[in-house]
Amino acid sequence: MKRAVFLFLLFLPCCLIASGDSLFHLVSLPEREPGTNSDCSVPVTGPWKYHKGDDTAWSNPAYDDSGWITADPSLDAKHVAPGTFENKGWFRIRVDVDTQLCGKDLGLLMTQSGASEIYLDGRLMQRFGKISADPAGEIRFDPHFLPVPCRFSRAGVHLIAVRYFDAVAQSKNAGQAPGFELKIGRFQEAVIAQYVNSNVLTAIFIFYFAFFAALGFLHFMLFLFYRAEKSNLYYSLFASGFSLVFIGLLVRQNLLDPDVQNSFAYYSNFLSDIYGPSLIAMLYSFFYGRLPRIFWLWIAVYATDFVLNAVHHDIPLFGLFAYLLFGAESLRVIIAAIIKKREGAWILGSGIITTVSFFSFFAIFSAFAHTSINFNQGGWAGFVIGILVILATLSIPISMSVYLARNFARTSRRLSDKLAEVEMLSQKTIEQEKEKQRILETQKETLELQVKERTAEITEQKKVIEEKNKDITDSINYAKRIQDAILPSKEIKYEHFPESFVLFRPKDIVSGDFYWFAEKDGNRFIASADCTGHGVPGALMSMIGNNILNHIVNEKNIVSPDSVLDELHREVRVSLKQHEQTETKDGMDIALCVFRKDGRLEFAGAQRPLWIFRNNGFEEIKGDKFSIGGLQAESERKFTLHAPAVAPGDCIYMFSDGFADQFGGVNGKKYMTKRFREFLFSITAKKMQEQESLLDEELERWKAGATQVDDVLVIGVRC
Repeated sequence: MKRAVFLFLLFLPCCLIASGDSLFHLVSLPEREPGTNSDCSVPVTGPWKYHKGDDTAWSNPAYDDSGWITADPSLDAKHVAPGTFENKGWFRIRVDVDTQLCGKDLGLLMTQSGASEIYLDGRLMQRFGKISADPAGEIRFDPHFLPVPCRFSRAGVHLIAVRYFDAVAQSKNAGQAPGFELKIGRFQEAVIAQYVNSNVLTAIFIFYFAFFAALGFLHFMLFLFYRAEKSNLYYSLFASGFSLVFIGLLVRQNLLDPDVQNSFAYYSNFLSDIYGPSLIAMLYSFFYGRLPRIFWLWIAVYATDFVLNAVHHDIPLFGLFAYLLFGAESLRVIIAAIIKKREGAWILGSGIITTVSFFSFFAIFSAFAHTSINFNQGGWAGFVIGILVILATLSIPISMSVYLARNFARTSRRLSDKLAEVEMLSQKTIEQEKEKQRILETQKETLELQVKERTAEITEQKKVIEEKNKDITDSINYAKRIQDAILPSKEIKYEHFPESFVLFRPKDIVSGDFYWFAEKDGNRFIASADCTGHGVPGALMSMIGNNILNHIVNEKNIVSPDSVLDELHREVRVSLKQHEQTETKDGMDIALCVFRKDGRLEFAGAQRPLWIFRNNGFEEIKGDKFSIGGLQAESERKFTLHAPAVAPGDCIYMFSDGFADQFGGVNGKKYMTKRFREFLFSITAKKMQEQESLLDEELERWKAGATQVDDVLVIGVRC
């Protein structure tokens, strides 16, 4: 408590304006706290004198401004009477500078919506924009607190005068409030804070835009391939609209012309508003199976808001009403689905309730408090706000991914049940055929009648089997499209590894083998994984493994391959509830390499090795003798980190056991690991794409028409 009182008394003089005093006292500036990007500034508040009109003599410190009125330079309607500011005017304030700040490198930090000139003791310090008597010639400019260097040569009273113009300040369509805000801070800290905060926010906005745009594109492609599932279309529109929100924020962060900034953000906000109706349409599709008539009422509300904003900018309350209406309807639908215990309602509800509640609070706070939440502040407050924003923006995509994974798992179980049903029907058909043979041997006369009856029954059963086979094949083909969408594209592969190939040959339509690429802070990740089983069960495990790897590297920021496998093993066991002594023993074998940005190679493996071919030499780095997931006899499973030395031109290979286990040849034997290594050694000098073709031809030659026994995956990379 004593420390808090001491700090309060220490910093109170920084911004204190004594009652009855016409000076702004600048006694000290705050020090930058470790781990923050503070600009170490204080706002220049207090007795600003104002006079409308324009006269450059008003910059003179000796000018008598006793007849001027006192006005807030923010020109907020709550503090400034109507008609006070008429597009141009001068603001003056006297600053009493303490001796400890004399001769220090300080900075004047300003943000505005018009054009201005800043004078210190009658000397012009900086122009922002272009001031012109003709409003058409005025150029508005917002420096976003870009620091202007200044130094107080002596202690005592100094005059700061601001010549401020804003030709569109009185326009209802200005899109931004008139006025300015001025702060004084430490110049070096202000420059660093401006640079760091600007780059961090720009990177965050670009990430969010790319993330939601990619989600929108992915689900739009899923809709094109399977148009019966319209929820993919609605989610695509929702994600695309949400991405435009961050385009608007990116423009506001980086463009310094308020007119261009407002126009661009204005139209992007128009289009971004489609995420409200799209979210409601997606919920209707999930829980109603169709769009009810009331949905067209929401479309009418959205269209009305769009038209009103197109012809008149200043309709904030109607826009807030529309946003809250969409939010309330989304909450109503999801809560009703939870109460009725609809499938997946809790999964989607957790994400939607979190996002809608947060942004509804933000919209209400911004509208009624006439301010906005500061997402760029440091310290614990900034950390907490940042966590809340990340949670709110990513909760719907995460809940959607979990919901789709759950649906995929249920589809897999239904397919398994249908396969069992087909086997039962097939067995029944065989038994009927045997019975028919016995009838032929014993009762020829009765045979014809029975044959007719049985033939009709078999024909009907055949139709049932064909229909079920078609349903199963269609579902598996759709599952393949989902798996293909999750696997990295060739463009991503060649972007990260130009000299590489991936030979991917599933045994069935979908595969239990999968490959994975990622890039984090300049480090490139590549993995070859072989999940338990093949076909639909293996494909389900591959999707779980792919999602967990993305979560570990991209969200948990774990970049060491041994630590990645440690976390992958833990999360697979948690996901499959294997720690609860269930009967689920599924898992995967995996080889994971990390190409560090400094040229080093790191490797960790679970039952799978890494082969390195260099200058007619060969090196094998074996993985650990246990898998990811499954039974765990030891108290703690830790994987080993390997850091083999590699040089440009070396070739590394990672693979599943499908190639070496393939039966074929003259005697119908396995291909074997030794023969596989010798064949790679014979082609390692060739280009990587040519190696892929030669491996594919060798596999076909060895099979010689035989059935493929397992999924095949081979990855090759030239360093």
